[in-house]
Amino acid sequence: MSDMWSEPSEGGQAAGLAVVAQASQLGLVGNAALSVPMPFESEIVLYDELRIAGTTHVRNIASIVTNMPDGSQFALVREPNNQADAWAIRVEYQGKKMGYIPADSNFLLARLMDGGKTLRGKLVSCELKNTWWKIKIQVSLID
Repeated sequence: MSDMWSEPSEGGQAAGLAVVAQASQLGLVGNAALSVPMPFESEIVLYDELRIAGTTHVRNIASIVTNMPDGSQFALVREPNNQADAWAIRVEYQGKKMGYIPADSNFLLARLMDGGKTLRGKLVSCELKNTWWKIKIQVSLID
């Protein structure tokens, strides 16, 4: 039995370099980004229902909302330089700003995002209230 801390043989060294080269090509070594989906991705629900704030400021929102299928996915985008709220998180649907996570619920989510965690939203309900759209999303951490 060989000592695991001993010097590798010449053949072992070549095999080790081949593994490192292959790992590098896959984005597993250095600063390369890995574009392969995570094999054991899990979704952790943080909020079952959370209202999107600021929907009254979205231009043509009625045409967007009426074409959203059930379970539509929303991107959550951190805005650390937002002058109104340092913890601001923009909610987007297909690249279009739909509003923000409410200020009374964004601190913990913003801290998670600042720590590198990925969050996303999923449509729960859409309801027209007089002249504004009340849109609720489920917010999940993707781990």
